[in-house]
Amino acid sequence: MNKKFISVILASLLMVSTAAVAASAEEVTEEAAGAAVAVETSGEATGKIRFDASSWNSKKILFYIWDDTSGLKASKEGWVSEDTWGSKNKIAGEKVEGEEGIFESYEFTIEEGHDVYVIFHDPATAQTFDCVLTPDALGDTAELTGEILENPVDSEQRAMAVRFKNSGLTSKLCITSSGKVQGETITPNMDVAYEVAKFIFKYQGTKEKISNADVVTQETVDAALNAFGTNGADVFAKYTAIKGSGTELESENGGYTDDKEAEAKKLLGIKDEEKKDDENKDNNSSNNSSSNSSSNGTSSTSSTGGSTTNNRTTTTTTTGTTTTTASTADAEAAAATGDTTGTAAFAAIFLGAAAVMFAARKKTED
Repeated sequence: MNKKFISVILASLLMVSTAAVAASAEEVTEEAAGAAVAVETSGEATGKIRFDASSWNSKKILFYIWDDTSGLKASKEGWVSEDTWGSKNKIAGEKVEGEEGIFESYEFTIEEGHDVYVIFHDPATAQTFDCVLTPDALGDTAELTGEILENPVDSEQRAMAVRFKNSGLTSKLCITSSGKVQGETITPNMDVAYEVAKFIFKYQGTKEKISNADVVTQETVDAALNAFGTNGADVFAKYTAIKGSGTELESENGGYTDDKEAEAKKLLGIKDEEKKDDENKDNNSSNNSSSNSSSNGTSSTSSTGGSTTNNRTTTTTTTGTTTTTASTADAEAAAATGDTTGTAAFAAIFLGAAAVMFAARKKTED
């Protein structure tokens, strides 16, 4: 009879523990649900743009249009991989009849999500600064603003700023070969940290053509960070990603070297990890010296068998020959992770088992 009674009790306890584990697992599954999903949109627009070259008295205007996202160039034959700069046959516009000084481009397509730019170029006169293009520019007319900017890749040359009459699209924000920040527009797809990283990598150690001054200095880097609204950590991450990227930039200006990386760190305010570790060790050593002057450990013992040692409380209950131990540190850890169901269930199991075995022993002794 006693054995049957004990078997029923133990079976019940086993069912309780199984249910507790299942409930705990269910809680974890529910917590992992609801992950974010990235959604991409796509689209395109086709048309032509116009340029008012009346102040240039131009006979021919070339529309040099390129897609910075895909690397392709627009032409009368569609988007091509070849460099079309200066090609009168492939990118020349047509003079609009009845509108003095107005030229219209060939038809081309702008894909949504792509960064596209245009330079209006008169082979005999001048050229404009890089201007941002979006589908809003199609059917619109760009005109000169009167502002003269430094050519982005050649500081000895000048380029003229333009703005579209209706859409207001204008010059791209960029850093020139002399370290000047010029332009206005940050496109939605522009990687601002990469733009600054690219400038540092490309022009480290170079001299400005006219003044012979260093191009990459603390002053030019700080100005770039401020204009593009980025920070040193993000820029340095993009800088290090250039190594092994397989792009043309990786091999420019002598390629990636340890000395250049060290210089970039300094300019961007990035501390070496070794120095950080040394500082942390010094701080920890100082904190340990202060904490050694006092002890957090206390100990007390009562007739119930309770004791506290180093903030860890252990309660020991002895009945006959059975001993159960529960740690408050374990309970605190369970509470911190939200897993209190399993802890409570197992505590009930141990206490129940102790009670059953005690009852059995007492019955036997009787």
